[in-house]
Amino acid sequence: MKIMLVDNETLVLNQIRRMLSGYPGISVVGSFGNAHEAIMRMPDLQPDVVFFDIHLPGLSGIQAAELVQEACPGTDIVFVTAYSEYAVQAFELNAVDYLLKPLHQARLDQTIKRLMQKRMNKQEDVPSTAPSRILCFRSLRFQRSGGSPEIPKWRTVKTQALFAYLLHQRGNIVLKETLLELLWPELEVKKAANQLYTSIYHIRQCLKQMGIDAPIQNMTIREGYILDTSRIRIDVDEWENGLRPVSRLNLTDSHSELRRLLSLYEGDYLPEIGYGWVEDERERLRKLWYLNARSLARFYEKAMMQEEALAMYERIQDVDPYNEEDGLALMKLYTASGRHKEAEKHYHKLNHLFSNELRIGLADKLVDWFEHAKKKLPPLAQ
Repeated sequence: MKIMLVDNETLVLNQIRRMLSGYPGISVVGSFGNAHEAIMRMPDLQPDVVFFDIHLPGLSGIQAAELVQEACPGTDIVFVTAYSEYAVQAFELNAVDYLLKPLHQARLDQTIKRLMQKRMNKQEDVPSTAPSRILCFRSLRFQRSGGSPEIPKWRTVKTQALFAYLLHQRGNIVLKETLLELLWPELEVKKAANQLYTSIYHIRQCLKQMGIDAPIQNMTIREGYILDTSRIRIDVDEWENGLRPVSRLNLTDSHSELRRLLSLYEGDYLPEIGYGWVEDERERLRKLWYLNARSLARFYEKAMMQEEALAMYERIQDVDPYNEEDGLALMKLYTASGRHKEAEKHYHKLNHLFSNELRIGLADKLVDWFEHAKKKLPPLAQ
Protein backbone atom coordinates (compact mmCIF):
# COMPACT_ATOMS: atom_id res chain seq x y z
CA MET A 1 0.00 0.00 0.00
CA LYS A 2 1.49 3.32 -1.14
CA ILE A 3 1.00 6.28 1.21
CA MET A 4 1.55 9.99 0.58
CA LEU A 5 2.04 12.44 3.45
CA VAL A 6 1.01 16.11 3.37
CA ASP A 7 1.80 18.32 6.38
CA ASN A 8 3.52 21.68 6.69
CA GLU A 9 5.39 20.57 9.84
CA THR A 10 8.59 18.73 8.97
CA LEU A 11 8.75 17.10 12.41
CA VAL A 12 5.28 15.62 11.94
CA LEU A 13 6.15 14.32 8.46
CA ASN A 14 9.26 12.60 9.86
CA GLN A 15 7.27 11.17 12.78
CA ILE A 16 4.55 9.66 10.59
CA ARG A 17 7.12 8.27 8.13
CA ARG A 18 8.99 6.63 11.01
CA MET A 19 5.80 5.18 12.53
CA LEU A 20 4.66 3.79 9.17
CA SER A 21 8.00 2.12 8.51
CA GLY A 22 7.10 -0.64 10.98
CA TYR A 23 4.17 -1.96 8.89
CA PRO A 24 4.93 -4.64 6.28
CA GLY A 25 3.66 -3.93 2.77
CA ILE A 26 3.49 -0.17 3.31
CA SER A 27 5.70 2.38 1.61
CA VAL A 28 5.72 6.19 1.78
CA VAL A 29 5.91 7.43 -1.81
CA GLY A 30 6.13 11.15 -1.07
CA SER A 31 6.14 13.80 1.67
CA PHE A 32 4.92 17.33 0.91
CA GLY A 33 4.52 20.56 2.83
CA ASN A 34 1.57 21.88 0.81
CA ALA A 35 -1.46 20.40 -0.93
CA HIS A 36 -0.88 22.01 -4.34
CA GLU A 37 2.46 20.27 -4.85
CA ALA A 38 1.10 16.95 -3.54
CA ILE A 39 -1.89 16.98 -5.90
CA MET A 40 0.32 17.81 -8.89
CA ARG A 41 2.45 14.72 -8.13
CA MET A 42 -0.43 12.31 -7.51
CA PRO A 43 -0.91 11.17 -11.12
CA ASP A 44 2.75 10.12 -11.22
CA LEU A 45 3.02 8.63 -7.73
CA GLN A 46 -0.44 6.98 -7.69
CA PRO A 47 -0.79 6.77 -3.90
CA ASP A 48 -3.38 4.42 -2.40
CA VAL A 49 -3.77 6.67 0.65
CA VAL A 50 -3.05 10.32 1.49
CA PHE A 51 -2.51 11.51 5.06
CA PHE A 52 -3.65 15.15 4.95
CA ASP A 53 -3.12 17.80 7.59
CA ILE A 54 -6.25 19.96 7.65
CA HIS A 55 -4.48 23.27 8.35
CA LEU A 56 -2.19 23.73 5.36
CA PRO A 57 -0.92 26.94 3.75
CA GLY A 58 -2.94 28.03 0.71
CA LEU A 59 -5.16 25.03 0.05
CA SER A 60 -6.49 23.31 3.18
CA GLY A 61 -6.73 19.56 3.56
CA ILE A 62 -10.54 19.77 3.42
CA GLN A 63 -10.38 21.68 0.13
CA ALA A 64 -7.67 19.39 -1.23
CA ALA A 65 -9.76 16.27 -0.58
CA GLU A 66 -12.20 17.45 -3.25
CA LEU A 67 -9.35 17.57 -5.80
CA VAL A 68 -7.85 14.19 -4.93
CA GLN A 69 -10.50 12.14 -6.74
CA GLU A 70 -9.78 14.00 -9.96
CA ALA A 71 -6.01 13.73 -9.68
CA CYS A 72 -5.98 10.11 -8.54
CA PRO A 73 -9.41 8.38 -8.45
CA GLY A 74 -9.90 5.78 -5.75
CA THR A 75 -7.37 7.25 -3.32
CA ASP A 76 -8.32 6.95 0.35
CA ILE A 77 -7.91 9.89 2.73
CA VAL A 78 -6.85 10.08 6.35
CA PHE A 79 -6.97 13.49 8.03
CA VAL A 80 -4.37 14.44 10.62
CA THR A 81 -4.85 17.54 12.77
CA ALA A 82 -4.56 19.02 16.22
CA TYR A 83 -8.19 20.23 16.09
CA SER A 84 -11.15 17.93 16.73
CA GLU A 85 -13.85 20.32 15.49
CA TYR A 86 -13.32 19.22 11.87
CA ALA A 87 -14.10 15.56 12.55
CA VAL A 88 -17.70 15.68 11.31
CA GLN A 89 -16.75 17.40 8.06
CA ALA A 90 -13.87 14.99 7.56
CA PHE A 91 -16.16 11.96 7.73
CA GLU A 92 -18.68 13.70 5.48
CA LEU A 93 -15.89 13.59 2.91
CA ASN A 94 -15.75 9.81 3.40
CA ALA A 95 -12.34 9.99 5.05
CA VAL A 96 -11.23 6.56 6.25
CA ASP A 97 -10.05 8.01 9.55
CA TYR A 98 -9.33 11.19 11.51
CA LEU A 99 -6.17 11.26 13.63
CA LEU A 100 -5.46 13.82 16.32
CA LYS A 101 -1.98 15.13 17.02
CA PRO A 102 0.16 14.09 18.77
CA LEU A 103 -0.03 10.71 17.06
CA HIS A 104 0.11 7.46 19.03
CA GLN A 105 1.19 4.12 17.60
CA ALA A 106 -1.80 2.22 19.01
CA ARG A 107 -4.24 4.67 17.34
CA LEU A 108 -2.30 4.48 14.06
CA ASP A 109 -2.60 0.66 14.24
CA GLN A 110 -6.40 1.05 14.08
CA THR A 111 -6.13 3.32 11.05
CA ILE A 112 -3.89 0.89 9.17
CA LYS A 113 -6.29 -1.98 9.92
CA ARG A 114 -9.17 0.05 8.55
CA LEU A 115 -7.24 0.87 5.40
CA MET A 116 -6.20 -2.73 4.85
CA GLN A 117 -9.76 -3.98 5.37
CA LYS A 118 -11.16 -1.36 3.02
CA ARG A 119 -8.75 -2.34 0.28
CA MET A 120 -9.57 -6.02 0.75
CA ASN A 121 -13.28 -5.27 0.40
CA LYS A 122 -12.91 -3.30 -2.81
CA GLN A 123 -14.18 -5.17 -5.84
CA GLU A 124 -12.72 -4.69 -9.25
CA ASP A 125 -15.05 -2.87 -11.60
CA VAL A 126 -16.30 -5.10 -14.42
CA PRO A 127 -15.53 -3.49 -17.79
CA SER A 128 -18.67 -2.51 -19.65
CA THR A 129 -19.15 -2.95 -23.38
CA ALA A 130 -21.87 -0.29 -23.58
CA PRO A 131 -22.01 3.19 -22.05
CA SER A 132 -24.09 3.86 -18.98
CA ARG A 133 -26.96 6.36 -19.08
CA ILE A 134 -28.27 9.33 -17.13
CA LEU A 135 -32.05 9.72 -17.23
CA CYS A 136 -33.59 13.15 -16.69
CA PHE A 137 -37.22 12.62 -17.70
CA ARG A 138 -39.64 11.85 -14.82
CA SER A 139 -36.79 11.82 -12.26
CA LEU A 140 -33.00 11.99 -12.14
CA ARG A 141 -31.74 8.41 -12.38
CA PHE A 142 -28.61 6.49 -13.30
CA GLN A 143 -28.56 3.33 -15.41
CA ARG A 144 -25.55 1.07 -15.58
CA SER A 145 -24.95 -0.83 -18.78
CA GLY A 146 -27.51 -3.64 -18.96
CA GLY A 147 -29.08 -2.67 -15.63
CA SER A 148 -32.28 -1.03 -14.49
CA PRO A 149 -32.54 2.70 -13.74
CA GLU A 150 -31.62 3.58 -10.14
CA ILE A 151 -32.25 6.73 -8.11
CA PRO A 152 -28.90 7.92 -6.68
CA LYS A 153 -28.58 8.25 -2.92
CA TRP A 154 -27.51 11.86 -2.56
CA ARG A 155 -25.91 13.08 0.65
CA THR A 156 -28.05 16.24 0.70
CA VAL A 157 -30.67 17.95 -1.43
CA LYS A 158 -28.09 20.58 -2.43
CA THR A 159 -25.65 17.88 -3.54
CA GLN A 160 -28.36 16.62 -5.88
CA ALA A 161 -29.06 20.16 -7.11
CA LEU A 162 -25.33 20.76 -7.68
CA PHE A 163 -25.02 17.67 -9.85
CA ALA A 164 -28.21 18.57 -11.73
CA TYR A 165 -26.83 22.02 -12.50
CA LEU A 166 -23.48 20.63 -13.70
CA LEU A 167 -25.41 18.15 -15.85
CA HIS A 168 -27.63 20.93 -17.19
CA GLN A 169 -24.47 22.88 -18.14
CA ARG A 170 -22.59 19.77 -19.32
CA GLY A 171 -19.54 20.52 -21.43
CA ASN A 172 -19.41 24.14 -20.23
CA ILE A 173 -17.27 25.67 -17.50
CA VAL A 174 -19.37 26.47 -14.43
CA LEU A 175 -17.65 29.04 -12.24
CA LYS A 176 -17.37 28.26 -8.54
CA GLU A 177 -18.68 31.71 -7.64
CA THR A 178 -21.82 30.96 -9.68
CA LEU A 179 -22.39 27.75 -7.71
CA LEU A 180 -21.82 29.50 -4.38
CA GLU A 181 -24.39 32.18 -5.23
CA LEU A 182 -26.86 29.63 -6.53
CA LEU A 183 -26.72 27.06 -3.72
CA TRP A 184 -25.27 28.71 -0.61
CA PRO A 185 -26.06 32.44 -0.82
CA GLU A 186 -26.79 32.60 2.91
CA LEU A 187 -23.28 31.47 3.96
CA GLU A 188 -20.10 33.49 4.11
CA VAL A 189 -17.68 32.62 1.31
CA LYS A 190 -15.31 30.32 3.22
CA LYS A 191 -18.09 28.17 4.68
CA ALA A 192 -19.92 28.08 1.35
CA ALA A 193 -16.72 27.00 -0.42
CA ASN A 194 -16.24 24.14 2.05
CA GLN A 195 -19.82 23.01 1.35
CA LEU A 196 -19.07 23.12 -2.37
CA TYR A 197 -15.86 21.07 -2.06
CA THR A 198 -17.62 18.52 0.12
CA SER A 199 -20.53 18.21 -2.31
CA ILE A 200 -18.24 17.80 -5.33
CA TYR A 201 -16.43 15.02 -3.48
CA HIS A 202 -19.71 13.22 -2.73
CA ILE A 203 -20.87 13.55 -6.33
CA ARG A 204 -17.65 11.98 -7.57
CA GLN A 205 -18.03 9.14 -5.09
CA CYS A 206 -21.66 8.60 -6.11
CA LEU A 207 -20.81 8.52 -9.83
CA LYS A 208 -18.01 6.06 -9.20
CA GLN A 209 -20.12 3.74 -7.04
CA MET A 210 -22.91 3.67 -9.62
CA GLY A 211 -20.63 3.09 -12.59
CA ILE A 212 -21.28 6.41 -14.31
CA ASP A 213 -18.23 7.50 -16.31
CA ALA A 214 -18.79 11.25 -16.13
CA PRO A 215 -15.73 12.89 -14.54
CA ILE A 216 -15.94 16.36 -13.03
CA GLN A 217 -12.91 18.32 -14.19
CA ASN A 218 -11.59 21.08 -11.96
CA MET A 219 -10.61 24.08 -14.10
CA THR A 220 -8.09 25.72 -11.76
CA ILE A 221 -7.27 28.64 -14.03
CA ARG A 222 -10.92 29.59 -14.49
CA GLU A 223 -11.90 28.53 -10.94
CA GLY A 224 -14.71 26.32 -12.14
CA TYR A 225 -15.87 22.82 -13.05
CA ILE A 226 -16.84 20.94 -16.21
CA LEU A 227 -18.92 17.77 -16.19
CA ASP A 228 -17.64 15.54 -18.99
CA THR A 229 -20.51 13.41 -20.34
CA SER A 230 -18.81 12.38 -23.59
CA ARG A 231 -18.61 8.72 -22.53
CA ILE A 232 -22.21 8.27 -21.38
CA ARG A 233 -25.68 8.55 -22.89
CA ILE A 234 -28.30 11.03 -21.70
CA ASP A 235 -31.97 10.42 -22.43
CA VAL A 236 -32.71 14.09 -23.17
CA ASP A 237 -29.97 14.27 -25.79
CA GLU A 238 -31.01 10.96 -27.37
CA TRP A 239 -34.62 12.12 -27.49
CA GLU A 240 -33.92 15.48 -29.12
CA ASN A 241 -31.38 14.03 -31.55
CA GLY A 242 -33.98 11.47 -32.60
CA LEU A 243 -36.74 14.04 -33.05
CA ARG A 244 -34.79 16.34 -35.37
CA PRO A 245 -34.64 14.11 -38.46
CA VAL A 246 -38.08 12.56 -37.87
CA SER A 247 -39.80 15.95 -37.62
CA ARG A 248 -38.58 16.81 -41.13
CA LEU A 249 -40.11 13.69 -42.71
CA ASN A 250 -43.62 13.09 -43.99
CA LEU A 251 -45.68 11.57 -41.16
CA THR A 252 -47.00 8.93 -43.53
CA ASP A 253 -43.50 7.45 -43.48
CA SER A 254 -42.37 8.42 -39.99
CA HIS A 255 -45.43 8.26 -37.68
CA SER A 256 -44.37 4.96 -36.05
CA GLU A 257 -40.91 6.29 -35.19
CA LEU A 258 -42.33 9.58 -33.94
CA ARG A 259 -44.75 7.73 -31.70
CA ARG A 260 -41.87 5.67 -30.29
CA LEU A 261 -39.84 8.80 -29.58
CA LEU A 262 -42.77 10.55 -27.93
CA SER A 263 -43.22 7.56 -25.62
CA LEU A 264 -39.65 8.10 -24.34
CA TYR A 265 -40.78 11.38 -22.76
CA GLU A 266 -41.70 9.77 -19.44
CA GLY A 267 -42.39 13.01 -17.61
CA ASP A 268 -41.01 16.49 -16.98
CA TYR A 269 -37.29 17.27 -17.08
CA LEU A 270 -35.65 17.01 -13.62
CA PRO A 271 -38.97 17.46 -11.79
CA GLU A 272 -37.42 17.09 -8.32
CA ILE A 273 -35.14 20.11 -8.81
CA GLY A 274 -36.88 23.19 -7.44
CA TYR A 275 -34.61 25.94 -8.74
CA GLY A 276 -35.68 28.56 -11.28
CA TRP A 277 -32.85 27.78 -13.72
CA VAL A 278 -34.39 24.42 -14.59
CA GLU A 279 -37.89 25.69 -15.36
CA ASP A 280 -37.04 27.28 -18.74
CA GLU A 281 -35.55 24.03 -20.01
CA ARG A 282 -38.39 22.02 -18.51
CA GLU A 283 -40.94 24.18 -20.32
CA ARG A 284 -38.98 24.09 -23.60
CA LEU A 285 -38.89 20.29 -23.63
CA ARG A 286 -42.53 20.06 -22.63
CA LYS A 287 -43.54 22.32 -25.54
CA LEU A 288 -41.36 20.34 -27.95
CA TRP A 289 -43.10 17.14 -26.91
CA TYR A 290 -46.52 18.76 -27.11
CA LEU A 291 -46.04 20.19 -30.61
CA ASN A 292 -44.93 16.84 -31.99
CA ALA A 293 -47.61 14.92 -30.11
CA ARG A 294 -50.34 17.21 -31.35
CA SER A 295 -49.07 16.97 -34.91
CA LEU A 296 -49.13 13.17 -34.66
CA ALA A 297 -52.63 13.14 -33.13
CA ARG A 298 -53.95 15.33 -35.97
CA PHE A 299 -52.32 12.99 -38.50
CA TYR A 300 -54.01 9.97 -36.92
CA GLU A 301 -57.38 11.76 -37.01
CA LYS A 302 -57.10 12.56 -40.71
CA ALA A 303 -55.85 9.07 -41.49
CA MET A 304 -58.92 7.62 -39.70
CA MET A 305 -56.61 5.77 -37.27
CA GLN A 306 -59.06 6.23 -34.42
CA GLU A 307 -57.44 4.14 -31.68
CA GLU A 308 -54.03 5.69 -32.30
CA ALA A 309 -55.56 9.19 -32.26
CA LEU A 310 -57.38 8.43 -29.00
CA ALA A 311 -54.21 7.19 -27.34
CA MET A 312 -52.30 10.30 -28.36
CA TYR A 313 -55.00 12.73 -27.20
CA GLU A 314 -55.30 10.93 -23.87
CA ARG A 315 -51.56 11.34 -23.34
CA ILE A 316 -51.69 14.97 -24.47
CA GLN A 317 -54.42 15.72 -21.94
CA ASP A 318 -52.34 14.07 -19.22
CA VAL A 319 -49.44 16.39 -20.02
CA ASP A 320 -51.56 19.52 -20.63
CA PRO A 321 -55.00 19.05 -19.06
CA TYR A 322 -55.88 22.76 -19.42
CA ASN A 323 -56.02 22.72 -23.21
CA GLU A 324 -59.73 22.82 -24.08
CA GLU A 325 -59.21 22.30 -27.80
CA ASP A 326 -57.44 19.00 -27.20
CA GLY A 327 -60.06 18.06 -24.63
CA LEU A 328 -62.79 18.65 -27.18
CA ALA A 329 -60.95 16.61 -29.80
CA LEU A 330 -60.66 13.74 -27.34
CA MET A 331 -64.37 13.83 -26.45
CA LYS A 332 -65.33 13.85 -30.14
CA LEU A 333 -63.19 10.78 -30.68
CA TYR A 334 -64.80 9.07 -27.69
CA THR A 335 -68.29 9.68 -29.08
CA ALA A 336 -67.27 8.68 -32.62
CA SER A 337 -66.09 5.33 -31.29
CA GLY A 338 -69.22 4.83 -29.18
CA ARG A 339 -67.53 5.47 -25.83
CA HIS A 340 -70.12 8.02 -24.72
CA LYS A 341 -69.70 7.53 -20.98
CA GLU A 342 -65.98 8.23 -21.27
CA ALA A 343 -66.76 11.42 -23.19
CA GLU A 344 -69.13 12.56 -20.44
CA LYS A 345 -66.64 11.61 -17.75
CA HIS A 346 -63.90 13.63 -19.41
CA TYR A 347 -66.21 16.64 -19.80
CA HIS A 348 -67.00 16.65 -16.09
CA LYS A 349 -63.30 16.22 -15.31
CA LEU A 350 -62.47 19.32 -17.37
CA ASN A 351 -65.35 21.26 -15.87
CA HIS A 352 -64.19 20.43 -12.34
CA LEU A 353 -60.59 21.33 -13.21
CA PHE A 354 -61.49 24.73 -14.65
CA SER A 355 -64.06 25.60 -11.98
CA ASN A 356 -62.05 24.56 -8.93
CA GLU A 357 -58.46 25.27 -9.95
CA LEU A 358 -58.68 28.09 -12.48
CA ARG A 359 -61.93 29.57 -11.12
CA ILE A 360 -63.30 30.06 -14.62
CA GLY A 361 -65.88 28.30 -16.74
CA LEU A 362 -65.27 26.15 -19.79
CA ALA A 363 -65.26 27.77 -23.22
CA ASP A 364 -68.71 28.20 -24.78
CA LYS A 365 -67.65 26.09 -27.75
CA LEU A 366 -66.96 23.12 -25.53
CA VAL A 367 -70.12 23.57 -23.41
CA ASP A 368 -72.32 23.93 -26.51
CA TRP A 369 -70.84 20.81 -28.06
CA PHE A 370 -71.49 18.80 -24.91
CA GLU A 371 -75.09 20.02 -24.57
CA HIS A 372 -75.73 19.21 -28.22
CA ALA A 373 -74.10 15.79 -27.84
CA LYS A 374 -76.34 14.96 -24.86
CA LYS A 375 -79.47 15.63 -26.94
CA LYS A 376 -78.22 13.84 -30.01
CA LEU A 377 -76.70 10.91 -28.13
CA PRO A 378 -78.84 9.95 -25.12
CA PRO A 379 -76.25 7.51 -23.67
CA LEU A 380 -74.14 10.53 -22.72
CA ALA A 381 -76.69 11.59 -20.15
CA GLN A 382 -76.98 8.18 -18.52
